Amino acid sequence: MEGKFQDKVELLPDLELYRYENIFKLYKQGENDYYYYNILKKIKIPEDINEQIFDFVKFPHAMPLTTLSYRVYGTTYLWWLIMVVNDISNPMSIESGKRVRVVKKASLKVLLESIKQQLQ
Repeated sequence: MEGKFQDKVELLPDLELYRYENIFKLYKQGENDYYYYNILKKIKIPEDINEQIFDFVKFPHAMPLTTLSYRVYGTTYLWWLIMVVNDISNPMSIESGKRVRVVKKASLKVLLESIKQQLQ
């Protein structure tokens, strides 16, 4: 089976727009319709991206990326985007006082579509 996005698989529920899983295609394996994501593909921010789409946030103290995501975007689901934008490989290594880039809310949909396209 060729991969499909979760919102195109009738047996599975739709996910909130910003969920990490939405940028990956699902593949089916076996006779019992076992679905899996190919999350091994590398997610990158386009190199020619306009820096105007970013703001900066300073960690007042060590906090989970889900908390920062909620404070910036109103959802915990964009923790992964903060990691990608800042090239963070270990979320446990973020120190108090660290300054991180975040995508402005107005630019989220365009950037997420760009990421989704590169994973096709």
